[in-house]
Amino acid sequence: MSDSLIPAHSGNFDEIIAIIGNARENAFRVVNLELINMYRDIGEFVNQHVSESGCGKSVVKDFSNFIQSRCVSIKAFFEGKEIR
Repeated sequence: MSDSLIPAHSGNFDEIIAIIGNARENAFRVVNLELINMYRDIGEFVNQHVSESGCGKSVVKDFSNFIQSRCVSIKAFFEGKEIR
């Protein structure tokens, strides 16, 4: 960037950039924690369902089909599809 485009008092803006960066990092941490909790909860549910019903590998395929038919906006559970 050309020095002529940077205001003379821009050194004060570095702190604002740091605040923005810290907020973004904190937001990513919170989102990642929620995703980890969600996957753990789903794993516990599937494990319990498999233990109680005696069904095996088909539960994952059945779950994928259910998500595809009921919640088309949820892409991460689709088998063979890219996570969006």
